[in-house]
Amino acid sequence: MSSADEVGRDSGPRRIDLLVVPACAAADLFVSGLLTGDPMTTTLGPTLPSWPVMAVIALAYGVLAWRRSHPWLTFLAILGISLAFGLVLTQFQPIIGVALALLKVARRSPARQANPALVLAAFAALNSGWTATRISGDDSVFALISISGIFMSLFTLIWVIGRRERRSRVRTQQEKERLLATAQESLGQQRQQIARDLHDILSHSMSAMILQSAGAKAVSTKLDGTTEAKQVTEALTAIESTGAESMRELHRLLGLLRTADGQGESGVARLRLADVDTLITATRHGGLVVQLHREGAVQPLDPSVDLAAYHMVQESLTNAMKHAGRGAVVDIYETWEPGELQLQVRSSRGLAPEAGDAAVPEPAGSGTGLWGLRERVQLAGGSFESGPVDGGFVTSAVLPVRSGRGTNVEPEGES
Repeated sequence: MSSADEVGRDSGPRRIDLLVVPACAAADLFVSGLLTGDPMTTTLGPTLPSWPVMAVIALAYGVLAWRRSHPWLTFLAILGISLAFGLVLTQFQPIIGVALALLKVARRSPARQANPALVLAAFAALNSGWTATRISGDDSVFALISISGIFMSLFTLIWVIGRRERRSRVRTQQEKERLLATAQESLGQQRQQIARDLHDILSHSMSAMILQSAGAKAVSTKLDGTTEAKQVTEALTAIESTGAESMRELHRLLGLLRTADGQGESGVARLRLADVDTLITATRHGGLVVQLHREGAVQPLDPSVDLAAYHMVQESLTNAMKHAGRGAVVDIYETWEPGELQLQVRSSRGLAPEAGDAAVPEPAGSGTGLWGLRERVQLAGGSFESGPVDGGFVTSAVLPVRSGRGTNVEPEGES
């Protein structure tokens, strides 16, 4: 069964059914005029005591409690029960129970079950019409067709309402699945971009480490031949050898993620939080009011943390330009604590367009940029939150000065 066929499928009975099921049975008995307490006449001749019969009908209607999890079987069961009682009792007209079960079939079942259910409901309509003509004394075919047509019109209306709601829910479910697939695809691309960034950062850092160790070893070989000098030379040689081996392993594991045209060489890795002034200037030229608030002593950040902080400000300013509109106020708060950076970007909506201005459509957002941003911050060892506030939107992150602190998430490509 496809996912569309499972839309709205629930488990078994609920507490509310303790009220709904007896109410349906009582409603059908009331419409049939059987709640007076008088003995019930049957088509077979003898009369039956009212209260035991009403208790049996209420118990039989208990199958309606499974109308959510098994709508098709429930409809067949209540239809058979209703026809059986309708044929035995001279005044019983089962309408409410059949209508409720038909509504659930229309809302929760595919067309191969919902369409036959409407056809089968005609038997309940015909049975109720036959009972009504027998009570009224007009047993003409015209009266039977007219009254049965009224009941069938009611069933058809309920069926149409259920099918329309099902189509709406199926479309909503399909849209959610499409957005989730898009978000997952974007998240995968963001992971690859992060891997490329880490590759560039680590390649640069390890290359510098290897060159510095090689230079130090060259200097140490010119020192006197003491045991300490030899130990220093051996340690530097081990560092150089291990670094070269790690570089080869890094290239082997992550090299394939680099862009084919070499665009990922070092451009992204050079981006730092200190470079946001250029972003702020460009955003101000776009019509936004951007203010930077900095508290505490600025500390040097690890490259991956620096890059994550830069991308958070970049994504927040981009979203503000897309959704807040011209004249919006964006406040960037940098709070430096010992070993930690608290970064928050808060934006408020801009000015409403004046009368006569051409309406500019707001770009639709799927939220996938925030998903990737959360992934980037967590891989850098931080925590990330975002959401709407009164009159605007806020994104905030807590980043360690040294990557890998403050979270149990193990970043890819970091030792």
